[in-house]
Amino acid sequence: MIKAFFLRFADVLRDGVAIFRLAPIIPAIIMLPEFIQHVVEIQLGMFESEEAFKALQEDSSRMFWGYIKLASLLLSILAAVRFWGAKERGQRWWDVRQLAWINLILAIVLIVITSLPEFLLTPVVGADMAGYISLAILFATLPLLALLAAGLIGDKSVNLLSIFRSGWGASLRIIAYAAAVWAPLQWIHGKNHSWALGQSDAIVWALMVFDTIVVGLLAMMVGTAIHHGYSMGQREEAKAP
Repeated sequence: MIKAFFLRFADVLRDGVAIFRLAPIIPAIIMLPEFIQHVVEIQLGMFESEEAFKALQEDSSRMFWGYIKLASLLLSILAAVRFWGAKERGQRWWDVRQLAWINLILAIVLIVITSLPEFLLTPVVGADMAGYISLAILFATLPLLALLAAGLIGDKSVNLLSIFRSGWGASLRIIAYAAAVWAPLQWIHGKNHSWALGQSDAIVWALMVFDTIVVGLLAMMVGTAIHHGYSMGQREEAKAP
């Protein structure tokens, strides 16, 4: 089991890169707005100094592309999950008719609902207690993550009840794989901005191009991690007598 876990993670690393070749439009969903935001940042002079960077962080033009970038990041991750699910089933990843819509909608609705207590309870019991309650709810509803993956992948063989019986391992793998690829790439993403401060135009542009690639890779790795973390459990069930 441990060996299979790490072998599947090796697949995440391999396939997270391969998606750039197999479906380049998916990483482009996030890389295009990411690069445009960097263009805006450079034109604003954000990288001239640390003071300039801090002063211009909330600039409206930068924030506009920042919001688009966040939406694009989420969309590209979901598209990557869908790509691998469709590939397994011989489907077209952009054909939304093949999604397991009931699972997907149910997962999204319940994830939103279970995130509300922290906001609703904070004025009543305080931020710390509300945080503890929210964390407990998160652990108790962990299989919703697997249900979300099932919806995107197009797996209609599971439902809300069955996922709470069999989806714990898949959810934990999704979190473990996604965290393992997110943490180092997010660190590099943050450091790129620090490295660019006060540098020449050529170095700043080179770092921002590199950063665009890093963000695209981050999205593809996370999307692949979600799919592979979920599908590993499906493979184990298929092998079971």
